[in-house]
Amino acid sequence: MSADDEHVSNKEADQYVHGMDWLSGELEEFELSNYRKYQYDLVAKHIGKNILEVGSGDRSFTNQILKHAAQFDRIISIEPSFTLFETHENKYKFPDHVSFHMVDLFDMTKDTFGLFDTALFVHVLEHIEKDREALNKIHELLSPNGKVLIEVPALPFLFSVHDEMLGHYRRYNRKMLKDIVDTNKYMIKDIWYQDILGVLGSLYYFKIKKTKLASTDGVQLVKNQGNVYDRYVIPFESFVEKFIRFPLGLSLTAVLQKNNPSQGYKKCLNGKN
Repeated sequence: MSADDEHVSNKEADQYVHGMDWLSGELEEFELSNYRKYQYDLVAKHIGKNILEVGSGDRSFTNQILKHAAQFDRIISIEPSFTLFETHENKYKFPDHVSFHMVDLFDMTKDTFGLFDTALFVHVLEHIEKDREALNKIHELLSPNGKVLIEVPALPFLFSVHDEMLGHYRRYNRKMLKDIVDTNKYMIKDIWYQDILGVLGSLYYFKIKKTKLASTDGVQLVKNQGNVYDRYVIPFESFVEKFIRFPLGLSLTAVLQKNNPSQGYKKCLNGKN
């Protein structure tokens, strides 16, 4: 078997990757740098010092924490897809207190790496079929008052060929995201939409035109419109969203806090939900 044949065989055996390695090849070095910082800024003030990142992906968000967080003790980043794990293994250089592990969240226990004060699901929860169970699992791995920071694609009516390619089970609205939170385990501290202009682009290119990213048209879309989006739209939205929250957006962010045993459901009712 040739190296290429072996790569194809390994990818077919990877139940997690779906089409998430589409950036390889011509777009391998392409990065939406403003968008990545925008993603980080959405949850930055809630990130603690002892961090579990669920879904390393291309390690870009991990790199944002390293670049911008004032200080932290460690990041444990897990990625179940061996395709993504191996593809991006050398993309960035990280210090010793940032480590990556090829493991599924549901295989972890508190004895694996201990407990964390922060758990991150940055565009990951939509890839997990049992999303409610994933949040319940994370609850076991959090220290008292630990936080879960979630960013997911929003608006079910936008579900398109793009989502199918990436292996998304769903896009969320506020109610859907709230409904998977066990209020005996978590208090919903905040939940809001962002990137309202991105809704128009996603509706036109992915829902109406059905543009596939892993295609010639998709590559040109990322290089051209994607570059404009990153250079001009995202900085504008980032500024505006400091003052205004819109009733819908391309993505949805939530901040959950673990309830102490004595808090229970009544404490949850005081959250912004």
